[in-house]
Amino acid sequence: MPQLIEFEGQQHEFPDDFTPADIQRALSSLPPGSKLDGPTAVPPLPSGYTLDRKPTLVPVDFDPFAPPAQTAPVPKLVPVDHDPFAPTAAPAPGLGAQNAAREGRLYVTPEPPPQPIERPPSLLPSSVGGAVRDFTVGAQGVGKGLTDIVTGIPDLVAGAQNAVTGGINRVFDTNIPYAIPASKLVEKATSVLPGIDPATMSRSEKLAYDVNRFGTQAVGTGAMLAQRAPQVAEAATRSDTAVGRVLDHVARPYTEAPARTLVGDTIGGMGAGVAVNAADNFVPEHAVVGDTWPKAIANALAPVVGAVGANSLQGMTEGLAGLIRNIAAKSFGSASAPIPLNPNTRAPYSSADVDRAASKLQAAATGSPRALAQDIRENATALAKPNEAGAAPLQSSAMPTSGLLSGDPGLITAEQGARTRNSPDFIKRDQNVKSAAAERVEAMRDPEADLGSVMRRAAQAREERMGAAENDVLQKRDATLAVDRIRADQGEPFGTLANSETKANASRRLDQALVDRTYIPARAEKNRLFDTAPGRNDELPADDIFGAIDRVRNQANGLAPGTLPNDFMQRLDALRPRIDPETGVNTGGPGTANGGDLADLRKFIAPAIENAQRTGNYDLADNLQALRRAVNRTIEEAPGYAEANANYGQFAERFRPEPNDAMSKFTKAIDRGGQNADGELNRGATPPGETAGRFLNSAENAATLPRALQGSPAMTAAETALRDYYRSSFATSALNVDGTVNSIRASAWANNHADILAQFPTIRREFDDLAAQARRGEQLSAQAKADLEAARTARSATEAEVDRSVIGTLIREDPRDAAARILGGGYDSSRRLDEINALVRNDAQAQRGWKAAVSEVLADKVQGTRQVGETLEVQFARLAKEFKDNEALLAKTFSPEEMNNLRQAHTILSYFKEAEKRATAGSDTAEKLNIPGWAQLAVRHFKGDLAGGGLIKRFKLLLEMLPSNKQNADEIIHMAWFDPNVAAFLLARIVKNPNVPQYNIDLRRLISAANASRESQGD
Repeated sequence: MPQLIEFEGQQHEFPDDFTPADIQRALSSLPPGSKLDGPTAVPPLPSGYTLDRKPTLVPVDFDPFAPPAQTAPVPKLVPVDHDPFAPTAAPAPGLGAQNAAREGRLYVTPEPPPQPIERPPSLLPSSVGGAVRDFTVGAQGVGKGLTDIVTGIPDLVAGAQNAVTGGINRVFDTNIPYAIPASKLVEKATSVLPGIDPATMSRSEKLAYDVNRFGTQAVGTGAMLAQRAPQVAEAATRSDTAVGRVLDHVARPYTEAPARTLVGDTIGGMGAGVAVNAADNFVPEHAVVGDTWPKAIANALAPVVGAVGANSLQGMTEGLAGLIRNIAAKSFGSASAPIPLNPNTRAPYSSADVDRAASKLQAAATGSPRALAQDIRENATALAKPNEAGAAPLQSSAMPTSGLLSGDPGLITAEQGARTRNSPDFIKRDQNVKSAAAERVEAMRDPEADLGSVMRRAAQAREERMGAAENDVLQKRDATLAVDRIRADQGEPFGTLANSETKANASRRLDQALVDRTYIPARAEKNRLFDTAPGRNDELPADDIFGAIDRVRNQANGLAPGTLPNDFMQRLDALRPRIDPETGVNTGGPGTANGGDLADLRKFIAPAIENAQRTGNYDLADNLQALRRAVNRTIEEAPGYAEANANYGQFAERFRPEPNDAMSKFTKAIDRGGQNADGELNRGATPPGETAGRFLNSAENAATLPRALQGSPAMTAAETALRDYYRSSFATSALNVDGTVNSIRASAWANNHADILAQFPTIRREFDDLAAQARRGEQLSAQAKADLEAARTARSATEAEVDRSVIGTLIREDPRDAAARILGGGYDSSRRLDEINALVRNDAQAQRGWKAAVSEVLADKVQGTRQVGETLEVQFARLAKEFKDNEALLAKTFSPEEMNNLRQAHTILSYFKEAEKRATAGSDTAEKLNIPGWAQLAVRHFKGDLAGGGLIKRFKLLLEMLPSNKQNADEIIHMAWFDPNVAAFLLARIVKNPNVPQYNIDLRRLISAANASRESQGD
């Protein structure tokens, strides 16, 4: 906003950009005591004019501040040779100032511009002060250059804006203010700092100042762009932002040789400073023609023209230096040591020849030449001096060519071109390489190995496996036979007993012990005692007997005649007393009976009872039993029968405890049977062969035997007979057909006879043990048979497994067929190989045979039909496939040394795979002296296509016939294909790249545009 200043009672308005010095100078131009008319005292400045601390005095032919009505001529301002505004002599106000004062206006007199000092140019300072001033000038130039780098982008923006603003103002007659460049603002802000005003510098100082300024701009900006160059070189895609893409484009010239390009930029910047200095000195600010346009154009073109000139001078200097260096090298120098002598002249190649060959070889490479040189050296060394055990050194004559060793598509393509021109040399080298690989594969064969040893080892392994299984079967079979023998031994004693005759004989022996040796003697003793008893001759009271007879006769069914012996009954009735009722006299017998008669009577009563019961006359049987009881009581009470009665009690307890007792029935049956004429017992009712069965049919009957035999001398014989009887019964029931004891039937038999055997504990324990042994024997037999069956199953499974395994395969087939199947693939190949390796591990001969089989199969699979040297050629594709599919299997078969040898063959042949790589063939323009296109067009236009084409062809042939070092370079490159050291040397050789940018043209344009922008503000 305007500044309002009150001076001498009046208020004055000044523009907002007026400094206090400007205001003071304006107010001092007023005459003392003059008054201004209001705010109109200061008219507006003409269009395009501004008040500044350092106004520019422009010569005009009129007073711009004069009133319009005045027509008086205005004097012109002319340059003078003194400072009219010097403070020492205050000049009289000029006409313009007088007119302004007269009319009440302010007249601003601009400060005079600073004038450069006069100082003769010199390379060295003449004094310390001069040196300090020179250093200050150089430092200010560098500082200004750094400031220009920092404010470069804002200045460019301001310049673009001012260009647009100027165009609008001229087209539309507007007065839009111009933008002030950032560098001007920085310059204004730093004007208070100590230093030398560039306007006061001498011409030489100003030149040094500008050279340092623009040189600093170039080297500083170029250095920052050079730092970005590696990132630009490695980037595979464009930057994501527009600013990034612009910076990438500007930084790209530094990707090849940043130092060289930066030096060219620096020299170009210094040349730009020289040109700008010249434009400042020789191009006026306001030209007669074009006014400020010549100056603006000079500001824009001066940096470009100066940089072009400086870089051209740089190129001329470098070219001259190179010419001198080449002449000296050709005269006094020779090729480097790795380069062999010229085979034709036996003289060393010149450095120029080597440089040309190196340049050509490096130009063919697509990768970094130095990295490729390292790769070639390392690959060649790995083949010539292998570190792996077992790998044989590769002769230089069998070394793959350098292009293949590099693996670089560009070098491979270049080598392919050389192969078409000199195929015999390459064919011979390839044959040597393939022969070396084939020899390494062929060396894997072992023709002396015995393949049959593998089959013998497999047969031996089968015998070992099957022998173990067979031994297990034999052991289980022996165990089964042993158990069967034990069971057979257990049942053997019963084999002869399992028949009815044995059983009957045992019964007879039991009968003999029971009847002949026990019962008959006891009965005889009983009868003897009764027959010899004292009471036999005694008269015993028979009242109870007579009463019993009367009670029987009084019943409906009395004693019929014939029931008892008649004579006995008559004698018994005669003994009956008969008392006369009238006289009381006994007219009958005495009422007693002879003891012997009563004893004999008992002999008849028992059969009579049995006959009555047999005939169904049970009442008679009951009566007879009552009679017998009466007779027994009489005899028992007789003192003369005491001993006999006691013996009879024991006899009855043993043999006849009660009527239904089996022993009682048996003995009675014997008694009733009587004897034959020979005095033998009639045993028709009790045959001895059935005696055991009679008593051993129930527990109750069996219990009578121990009772009857108790105390008998035939007790042991009876028990033996019982045991034999039961053993026969046991054998009949429990024996199997094979003579062994059936545990189930034995247990069933023991259970069925448990109650009976309980009467004979000793015999029962024996048969319980037999049943337990039978069960245990059957269990052992069943387990043994199960074990035998399991062993047989295991033997069958082992046999099937062995036949299916590699053992069976190696027995049935040739080891080479087995190896072919394993190397042919399959999910179980590794497992089968592990089995084979484990099979032959401890058999050196078999291991060698198996390895020979695998190596033979491998060689047959990878070798072709074409002969290479003394062996068949190894096909890389086949060998590579084997390594891809079976490298792990091969590593399990061969030793590390043998695998290294095989891997070396694979590595040697793998370089031929590199030959498949191709790079886009470049143009050989650099190797030919070509005719410019415009010249060819002109010749064809004037001479026609045919005649013109012929002229051009002949001219090209003429150019090619001119002497050059192309042939020498081609010979060196041809050597390089066959010598890795030469190829690596050429690739690593530092060769000047003619395509490296000497300077950054974009940076040059950027500096020029920024310089023009700084001078684009409207003054």
